[in-house]
Order: sequence, then C-alpha cells, then structure tokens
Amino acid sequence: MRSVQRDGRARFVLVVTHLFPYPPSHGTELRIFKLLIGLRSEGFRVVLVLCEEPGREEHLRELRKFVDAVHWVRPAWRTRLGQRLPRVRRLVWENVKSIVRPVWTPSDVPANLYDTVPSNVGDERKKRVAPPRLAVLVAKLERKYKPVSVIAEYIFLTDCFALLEPGILRIVDTIDVFSLREKQVVQFGIDDDPWNSTREEERAYLLRADVIVAIQEREANVLRELVPERKVLTVGIDFDVEESVALPTAHSDTVTVVASGTPLNVHGLNAFLAECWPEIKSAHPAATLRVVGTIGAVCRIQDDAIDYTPWAEDLTEVYRQSRVIINPAVAGTGLKVKSVEALAHGKPLVAWPHGVEGLDYQGAPPYLKCESWKEFAAAVIRVLQSDAEAAALSKRALEYARGRFDQATVYAPLSACLRSHESVNGRNHSGNAAA
Repeated sequence: MRSVQRDGRARFVLVVTHLFPYPPSHGTELRIFKLLIGLRSEGFRVVLVLCEEPGREEHLRELRKFVDAVHWVRPAWRTRLGQRLPRVRRLVWENVKSIVRPVWTPSDVPANLYDTVPSNVGDERKKRVAPPRLAVLVAKLERKYKPVSVIAEYIFLTDCFALLEPGILRIVDTIDVFSLREKQVVQFGIDDDPWNSTREEERAYLLRADVIVAIQEREANVLRELVPERKVLTVGIDFDVEESVALPTAHSDTVTVVASGTPLNVHGLNAFLAECWPEIKSAHPAATLRVVGTIGAVCRIQDDAIDYTPWAEDLTEVYRQSRVIINPAVAGTGLKVKSVEALAHGKPLVAWPHGVEGLDYQGAPPYLKCESWKEFAAAVIRVLQSDAEAAALSKRALEYARGRFDQATVYAPLSACLRSHESVNGRNHSGNAAA
C-alpha cells in the first residue's frame, strides 16, 4: 500500500453515497465498494458518509473492515418519533405534512444551499436522494477529518459540497451520464427512468464539482464536451482475474445471467426469454439457464431448464459452472459491471452493444457483440456447441482483463489527482480518526 502522508499524518477522503455498498447486490454498489478498497490500496484513509441510517448491523460491522469510519444522516426527530409511534404518525403527520413541509425547514439546515436545478423528469426522487441535513453532516465531518477530497457518488448528491471550506477538492463520481439516458434508455421503450436528465440539468450539477470522474472513456469524452471548464478523469472498475475459472475446466451446458431487478435488466431478460431461449433449447436441448440475482423475482417463467438463484454467496463458483455468460440488456449507460466481471473470470460473453460500451479493444474481440435477438441466440448456440470457440473467447477475455482491470492501473488517475491537489493545496491535516 502506498503512503499518502506528509509529516506522518494520514490523508483522508470522504466518500458520500445514498447506497449502502455492502454486500454489493448490483453494479453501482459494487463500483462504490471497489472504489473504497481502491482508495485504501493507494494509501488514503476512507470515511464513508451515508445519506440514511444503515440497515442490518452485521452488514455495517463487515463494511467497517474496509473503511476507516462510517457516518450517516440521522433521521429528523419527527421521523424517529414516527418510527416509534407509527399509529400517531398515520393519524397526525400524514394529514398535516402537505401543509407543513412547504413552509418548514429544519433549524440546522441553511436554506438555498445551491440554486435549484430545474428538472422535468423525476424531480422529487432526485431531490430525495440527498437529504437536507447531508451538507451539514459533510461539513461537520470535513472539520473533523480535514480531508483532501470529498467524493459524491452520482451528480444528485453534489448538494453535499455546499458548505465545504475552500481547498477541499470536490469530486463527483458520475457512474452514469444521465443526459444520455433519453437516447440510450427511453428510446428502447424503458420509460420508468426517474434519473433521465437534460444536458442543461446535468451540466448544472457537474459544475458544482472541481473534478469529474467517468467510469469509461466514451462517457468521459461526452462529459468533457458538456463541461469543458472541469477536469475529467476516467476511472473504471477493477477485478481480480480468475484464471482457474476460465474454460476449459469442465464441459458445461449452462447459460448464466447475473443481474439485479432494475427496469433495464428486466426488459432485456424478458426479451431474451421470449426471443432467444426457445431457439437455443431447440438447437441445443441440453442447455440450461441460470438466473442469478434479484432479477429472478420479476423475470420468472415456468421452465424446468431454468434455475433461479436469488443470492449467490460465491459468484466465482457460479462462473466456474457456466459455459457462457449473457448480458441481454439492450439499453443503458455507464459501464456494465457484470460484463466486466464475466471477462475477468475468463468466460465467453454475449451482449448487446450497450452491454459492452466502453470496453474497447484492439485485435480479435474478447466478447461477442450482437445487434439482433436472432444474432444473439446464434452466438449463444455457437459457444455451447463449439469447444474451440468457447476456449478462444475464454483466452481472449483473460488477456483483455489482465491489461484493463488491474487495481493499481484503474485507480492511478484518481490517486494522482488527489496527490497533486494535496501537494499544491496542502492543508493542516489532523490525521485523527474515529471508527
């Protein structure tokens, strides 16, 4: 681990998120969890700030093994009272909240932290991501830890920058480019997307930060065009390369999809089940489909050849038992973490173009990219029936993963940025931590 200290004092980074990242149950949570570990691997001490009280105590206890401290926004007194007295809440608060909320502001929360960002989609949900007390808590923790930087996960959490002292590096980890979602999500008929944003809206959020982090290079270029005044870094996601999982270890007829139950994933898997699965079974009767993750609860059909696994303790074993991994999501933004994970396990991957966006390559492709369901089914059948093709894809996937997903390589741009800022703008860090 590299040391990021001066005069023997530790360097802190605050990471602010509305998601509890342990155990990670979908791609965004996994990205945040790996970022925490990546920062620590670069020698930073990481303080995680949550927008709400965490759930299960055992998960919080495990998470504390990976960070130096965890803090969260405490619920307002009326919320805590309502939790203790649910009947009173139903009888009283539910009848008066529409009158009280527009005129009542918590006394410890300054009004108008930032100019309101206008939105025509999902406005209330976007606002609820960052509770009013978040900026106050982050400012309090800034005085306690004197961090090099505060990193907001998603543009909608940039309210947390409002009360920071000058000299703190404000970084937004975008994860997605929300102004692309109209083109890359909604046009596919997936209209249940409260995060969709206009370019003007996204730009207003981004301008609150000093540095912008993109999860893949194509989106980094979009962000550079959108906010030329800001520095844009590309920081992907790291994975250990699992050589022992790759083909050929044992013959398998299992097609696997690992996904959460988001609308994008549900749309894709439903289409795969309708458009591809019957053709695959007809061409290769021994084929089985394994559906891993919360997506199985909302994409379930009666078929003895399909196994639904809501939660897998050991995903490595899931990949080991699989012949081919599919990513049937036809739309989306960001970096498809499950596609990256499949390649890091050396498994043949079949996906739509959006499923491998940002995974550029030179030479022979490390995955099979398809642009129709007919092509998708044919690709899966080829991998199931051809040991040679499966082995070749597996080999290329491993070679690709070794060069792209190494931890030090992935987080080097962010680490260099933090070091440079600390060197130029060094503050009087106390280095006192509280777990």
